[in-house]
Amino acid sequence: MVEMSGNMGTAGTWCILRTSGGRTVPLSKSLADAGFEVWTPVRTIRRPAPGQARRLVLGQTRKLIDVELPILPGFVFARSGQLDDLVRASVAEPKRHPSFSIFHRAGRVPLVRDASIMGLRMAEEGAASEHAEQLATEAREAERLARAEQLRTAKEKRKALRKEVKDLPTGAEVTVSDMPAFDGLVGRILEGRGASALVDFGGMFPVEIEAWQLVPTLIQNGNSLPGLAA
Repeated sequence: MVEMSGNMGTAGTWCILRTSGGRTVPLSKSLADAGFEVWTPVRTIRRPAPGQARRLVLGQTRKLIDVELPILPGFVFARSGQLDDLVRASVAEPKRHPSFSIFHRAGRVPLVRDASIMGLRMAEEGAASEHAEQLATEAREAERLARAEQLRTAKEKRKALRKEVKDLPTGAEVTVSDMPAFDGLVGRILEGRGASALVDFGGMFPVEIEAWQLVPTLIQNGNSLPGLAA
């Protein structure tokens, strides 16, 4: 049994476990899964997913993943009341946890009060806030790119539609799509011009409208219009 330092008592105190930097977070999780009350301050960073760092295509969005890193590599805090069980776990064979040792000095185990690790807890909270803000920034950027892509796609679609040619017979009745100002109005073709047509809506002046926006009323009613070729 390892002797504890002084007459501090174990209530509200921690002992320190030492391990390698790369084992810090795995050790904390492994001991916690085994029922120990342990803690190590961590921060979460964003890194490219494996295999993407060198294989990005121009314009491709890099996929990022979360990676937990210790703020204090090599140190895990464990409740001092569990010290004897921790000593046994550190030397048990076969090993159930990443290798670790109990930090001691001159045969005694220094204990750390809750208040002494408050600064580390604040550092962890600060790192968590930074990570949350980074995720929010990424979400906003993804939304912006999605809107830009939607606008680009809509623009290309409209460009293609404007090239559409229709044979609109003179006198055919039509309505207009995608133009709120003409909602509910029925016009009559005065002159078909292939990619557009001159339409009379009963006003003083006819209106020239692109052909892709004109829908013959007979087609709307489920019939076909003789002589109409889309």
